[in-house]
Amino acid sequence: MAEENDKQEERTLEPSERRLEKAREEGQLPQSRDLTTFALIAVLPIAFIAFGPLFIDQTVNLVKDGLTFGAPDQLFDRIAKWGLGSFLWFAVVILLLVLPLWFVSVLSPLTLVSFKPYFVFKFNAARLDPVAGIGRMFSVNTLVELLKNILKASLLLGIGLTYMVGLWGSFSLIVNQDVNTAFSQSYKLISYGFLILLAPMVLIAVADVFFQWFNFQKQMRMTQEEMKQEIKESEGSPELRAKIKQKQRQLSTSRMMAAIEKADVVLANPEHYSVAIRYDQEKMAAPVVVAKGMDAIALRIQDSAREHAVPIARIPPLARLMYAKLEIGEPVPYQLFEAVAKVLAWAYELRQENIEKELPDIGPLPELADSRIQRATA
Repeated sequence: MAEENDKQEERTLEPSERRLEKAREEGQLPQSRDLTTFALIAVLPIAFIAFGPLFIDQTVNLVKDGLTFGAPDQLFDRIAKWGLGSFLWFAVVILLLVLPLWFVSVLSPLTLVSFKPYFVFKFNAARLDPVAGIGRMFSVNTLVELLKNILKASLLLGIGLTYMVGLWGSFSLIVNQDVNTAFSQSYKLISYGFLILLAPMVLIAVADVFFQWFNFQKQMRMTQEEMKQEIKESEGSPELRAKIKQKQRQLSTSRMMAAIEKADVVLANPEHYSVAIRYDQEKMAAPVVVAKGMDAIALRIQDSAREHAVPIARIPPLARLMYAKLEIGEPVPYQLFEAVAKVLAWAYELRQENIEKELPDIGPLPELADSRIQRATA
């Protein structure tokens, strides 16, 4: 018991959307029985006012047709006519009276969940435990509901009796009135009494809505540990995320290394930076970076370039600049067109003649306003 109290005290965090969604999927919804009761009581007289005269007429027709006798040899024909006639119309009127009540009884419990229905059909064996059932019968929530019901019944009964006592003198007047006036007066007294009883029920329903919502939110509160566990489940554990990132890096590196086979030249700052460039005059408007890396990856790029006979141009300033400026898949900026064109021309000649050639003089490189370039070339 003490542990449960400690857990309740730790539940200080507001429930997350995932926790609320999970609770709804399990059938845990905030519901106000008083709101449903008020809605049904409010709709019932409206339905009777709308369809009451029709109900009375069809009831009279049903009884009259049922008590009309004919020849014995026409009994079954008479029953069929009665069933497809007055009885069928009586059933339709009953349906018109019941449908609004059914509609309200379905929608009212969904008021506190923005009218989003959740259908949960699950067998819970714990509900069959008699010990747990007895515990629920004598729980704090059950006691609170019992006290609420006693207070509501006392309030409504007190208001009803007060109204009846106040009308005691009117009853003696109704007895001495003619039938039409008596019915009219009785209808007014009943209507006023209904409205008087409906007023406190509105207050009770509104109060119960706030109480049930507050109680549900309190039950759904989370501990620090539950919040951490939910974040871990939704985003994955740090170890899993690290493995996924490592796998992604491996796949990206594998694709990048495979692209070096089609590269035209690799720019290198012997051990620190490597940038592989490819240019297809028919398909590309400018040369494109197909691979780049630093330190160990830079050396792997150079090894792969040697394996596939891709020329390596050791021009450190240009290699550092392009590593800092460009990402894989990006075209070379126009400021570097002249320098890159000289390197590509050198690479093409080197492949065709298959002899060592001196690296081209690319001249001074342009100053590009990029903080990453400044850090890389420092």
